[in-house]
Amino acid sequence: MNAIPLVALSCCVALLMAAAGGYLVRVRMPRPPVGVYTSGDIAVLCVGVVLAPLLYLKLPGVVVSALFGLVLCLAVQFTLAPVCSGRWAWGLALVAAGATAACSGHPVAVRACTDVMLAVAVVGVANLWTQSGMRSAHAAGLAAVLSCYDLVATTLTQVTANFVTQVQGRPFAPMLVLTGGSPPVAVGLGDLLLLVLFPLVAAKAFGRTAALLAAAVGVVVTSAVSALFALGALTAGFPLLTVLGPLTVVQHVLWSRRLGGERTTARWRAGTDSPTPHPDRLQPDPALTSALSLTPPTGLAPGTWIAIADGQILGTGNSPGLARRAARQRGTDTLPIVRQL
Repeated sequence: MNAIPLVALSCCVALLMAAAGGYLVRVRMPRPPVGVYTSGDIAVLCVGVVLAPLLYLKLPGVVVSALFGLVLCLAVQFTLAPVCSGRWAWGLALVAAGATAACSGHPVAVRACTDVMLAVAVVGVANLWTQSGMRSAHAAGLAAVLSCYDLVATTLTQVTANFVTQVQGRPFAPMLVLTGGSPPVAVGLGDLLLLVLFPLVAAKAFGRTAALLAAAVGVVVTSAVSALFALGALTAGFPLLTVLGPLTVVQHVLWSRRLGGERTTARWRAGTDSPTPHPDRLQPDPALTSALSLTPPTGLAPGTWIAIADGQILGTGNSPGLARRAARQRGTDTLPIVRQL
């Protein structure tokens, strides 16, 4: 296999990691109203990843392309929305989707357009998960499950091979593809997402050094597999996650033990270097202590909810939500603490 596309593939992976890291530092995505990540959320995500290829194999190729096109269009839109206005983001996403669909029958153009949309989507999804509170433990658990699935789907069965055959050459295929052929020089969406995701999560949880190490491990693994293809040692699809997954778990365990835990999203945004302290060493939140000790003014009926921020009462109401709404209407940017009289 020609070594030049294989080297280019490793370079593309490295560039995507760098782009995602720059996005993490410079762009704050709006937090979706989904609460915090739990183990149950990761389990649901894993089930979806496992069942999706099995479902797509039962659908016509045109339907699969349409579904992936819709998903990519939405992902491109919410990735670009914090950078430009929502209307511009929708316009760019629809133009990209339309150009990709219009290129059907032209393999090189289809690959180029799909790769651009896929790259933007991966940067956005990885950042959305990271900035929404995905922990290193969650990413490691996801990597562990996907490594087992990748081994079964790619090596022990023909699920991945059949899926690649079905979507190869079609618009919106969930692969970053540089060349055609069998096998193509490509990396699957799941592999690419984990390659980009864990350095971001490591940066949030453990800091810059952990992020750089995670990125270096991903690039080295991708380059090593590419070298094996270039030397002829590999001639068919290789389950990249069977190598990357265990290395991700090992990194999580080592950094967690070394630092005594991982930073929460709030501590990361606040610029706190140390991870979340052990529960035995937690100190009372000064804002909460101040809110509890604040003496409310006279004249408020018992049972009234008050919203407190910056040491003063900014809103009242008959429920916590009404008290917070009253505080927001006064123009505060601080999330108030509510208590009942």
